Amino acid sequence: MEQPLPPQYPQQEEMPYSNEGTIANIVSQIDPSGIINNLDHALEGRFFNDMTNKWELTASKKPMVNDACRGMIISYVTATLNNNSTLSLISQQQLGFIMEGVVESITRMFVTNLEEFGFVPEGPGYKNGCYMNRGNPDSARMTIVSDMIYKVIFLTMTRALNGMESKKMFHSLSLNDSMNFSGQGQSAPGVFGRMFGR
Repeated sequence: MEQPLPPQYPQQEEMPYSNEGTIANIVSQIDPSGIINNLDHALEGRFFNDMTNKWELTASKKPMVNDACRGMIISYVTATLNNNSTLSLISQQQLGFIMEGVVESITRMFVTNLEEFGFVPEGPGYKNGCYMNRGNPDSARMTIVSDMIYKVIFLTMTRALNGMESKKMFHSLSLNDSMNFSGQGQSAPGVFGRMFGR
């Protein structure tokens, strides 16, 4: 049976791992990948069932968009939302410019890919990748999907307004660092201590 170490031999090596675990936990909380994953499931026509703890198809059993459209949306959103974007420092005006670019990009992408994305009926060359983009587009579905994208990007990007997210993260790290330092005396430098060679 393993015996605990006597009091005169404190386990000094555990503290750095605790700090690294804290950093990993904070980074995982601010990572937008979970938001993007939820959007992906929603576009696929799925919802998270708390009773079964699984993603399941909605009652309609139909996806909101086809695979071509969903793949484009997720690729675009993934490139737009990441830790770099949420930890940036942007002003309200810059956020406005970003959202203008998002709206223009999504609108042009939908309008120029109506048939490929399933917003108009399939033409005779659909299976061969020849899209004519003819017919009356399903504008209601296009509006709903684009609105979902805009809201996800906007609400996530607001976390970077005036550096709000980065300030929260560094405040948490600084607080954790000071608590660990005060608890260990001079023997275990914390996160910022190791960064700046303390």
